[in-house]
Amino acid sequence: MPRLHALFVTASLLLACRDDDTSVVSGFTSDGDNAHDDGIETVGMGDLRGILTFTLYPADSVLNYDRLGMAGAWYTEEVGYEVVDDFYAAYGLQIAFPLPPEKEDTLEHNDVPGGFNWGDAEGWIRAGNAMKLVEGDKEALACVLDVGMVLDRFPVYAATGSENQPEGCAPDVKDFVPDAYYDLVVYGGEAFSDTVLLEAVHTPAELEVDEPDLEAFELPIEQSEDLRVRWNSTGSKTDRVVIRVWDDFGRMFTIHAKDDGEYAIPSDALSMLTAGPITLTIARERIARIPLDAGGLKAVTRYERWGYLDLR
Repeated sequence: MPRLHALFVTASLLLACRDDDTSVVSGFTSDGDNAHDDGIETVGMGDLRGILTFTLYPADSVLNYDRLGMAGAWYTEEVGYEVVDDFYAAYGLQIAFPLPPEKEDTLEHNDVPGGFNWGDAEGWIRAGNAMKLVEGDKEALACVLDVGMVLDRFPVYAATGSENQPEGCAPDVKDFVPDAYYDLVVYGGEAFSDTVLLEAVHTPAELEVDEPDLEAFELPIEQSEDLRVRWNSTGSKTDRVVIRVWDDFGRMFTIHAKDDGEYAIPSDALSMLTAGPITLTIARERIARIPLDAGGLKAVTRYERWGYLDLR
């Protein structure tokens, strides 16, 4: 259900380049019983479309430190609204993960995922200079930068440690608070008025994986047996769990699992992979589709764990 709040936002939410026409509105999103992704575009009258992905990657058996991924973009309706949910992976990891199945507890085999197809640069819009998520005294900032070759430059909003980015744009894992409401601040530049949406983005709860043991590097698993995945269930209807498994040749399958704490990956799915090292990711994620006067933005918040297994 929509959340209504007293409309009070301090000036500290805004950058120095704020527009004098900044609008402050309550954070209406498509929060219903199927809000983990109802697939319905919740947009305003304009044709501008946006995406913002905000992901926490806890330490794993390869990287012993937490990481924060934050990236977004604006583009026209023609470019596509439902190309990816995990835009940070497309930009930061150079992996275009396919969309998960629509139905819960469904497994789909995917083509070998390639890089993200950026398409025509003319369809990508440089709005203001940043997107921002604010929770209490925590501010996660994604600043605009140009990505691509000389003739095709795409404006992307990202939290990076690049020396070309302004101060405050480096990712900080402390800015990700599980199960918390964030104000969304979008700077429109010449495209639309700067806007603050109160408590428009709600991060998923912390994800803990009990099985398999993701702390063990190259944990041996049998290809002839089902692989049971167990995690701490929240029972929330507003979250979905997405499990991906792929081998060193890029063969992959994707599972949209109900957040009930357990899913058995069938052995016949594992048999489609090449024996040897495989990667397993499990993410709890939540999608908010946020209407703006100029169009709409899809905010995807994720808590994702990675594991590295040995398929035998």
